[in-house]
Amino acid sequence: MIQFYYGSGSPYAWRVQLTLEEKRIPYEPVLLSFSKGEHKSPEHVARSPHGKVPAITDGGVTLYESTPILEYLEERYPDRPLLPRDPAARARVRIEEFEAFLYFGDAFREVGQRVFFTPPEQRDNTKIESARAKVRALLHALEARTKGRGAFLMGDTVTRADLTWLPFVELAARGGVPLDDATPSLRAWRDEMRKRPSYERSYPPHWRT
Repeated sequence: MIQFYYGSGSPYAWRVQLTLEEKRIPYEPVLLSFSKGEHKSPEHVARSPHGKVPAITDGGVTLYESTPILEYLEERYPDRPLLPRDPAARARVRIEEFEAFLYFGDAFREVGQRVFFTPPEQRDNTKIESARAKVRALLHALEARTKGRGAFLMGDTVTRADLTWLPFVELAARGGVPLDDATPSLRAWRDEMRKRPSYERSYPPHWRT
């Protein structure tokens, strides 16, 4: 059985867990505490040299970084595919993945630092709102790109694009950038994704409290 090492709330780990759930691959979740530094322990660094999550072990295979892990899962466990068969369609899904974890992730990093990791008395609200505006603009761009494609971001079936964007959309809301009236299609999509069993089973543990 796969051992899945993750940290609660990490969008990179969450996209992997959503994939495991959607593909119905048996796995054992191993939650590492960021506050206790368990992701920097010698045991975890042996799996993930940079001390980050996610990581997996599958028999004799150990992998880290979410994208290589997803590529491995798609090829090693081909049932319930999350990438289209057509090469151009597959490339478009991968573009959306990059849009989410690279461009959106980079933009959100400032919001996260200022909102989650800065004491309230030291926060600069002007800079927070400026950072949030950049994130909001990217959500509006996603709305424009994907509107009318279908129930999901790339059409009528779930792909890795959905499983990558969903954690970032949920994290953005917690950082003060919820989906708004300018993103009706994305709100409908998010609501649809929240109904899926994979969402409930993978929801970050510390967000439940």
